[in-house]
Amino acid sequence: MKKFVGVLLLLVVLLVGFFTVVPKEDRDHINPLVPKEDVYVQINEDAVPKGGRYEYTLTGYNEEGEEKEITFDSGKILKENAFLKVTVKGAFVEEWEEVQVEDLPEKVETKLN
Repeated sequence: MKKFVGVLLLLVVLLVGFFTVVPKEDRDHINPLVPKEDVYVQINEDAVPKGGRYEYTLTGYNEEGEEKEITFDSGKILKENAFLKVTVKGAFVEEWEEVQVEDLPEKVETKLN
């Protein structure tokens, strides 16, 4: 019984340590319970240089029109006022691609314009 309690306590300590040390983006990336979704943003803020890359923090909208704030980076400065479809899994950004205004979902287009 003491071994079981010891192992259980060790497991709890490791999990608490994991969730306090590992950044949220990385936890979301490996968590199978966090769903993926597409968030549409417009490049309307200046990039922040971060070690040879450029970081953007933008407000966007998912396909249902719900507001989401996302942070992602790029190897180059992106075109001002361009629209992007960003695939996210919680706080983790998997990928992004530029889209045309006619490719935006209707609810997103009304919020971004």
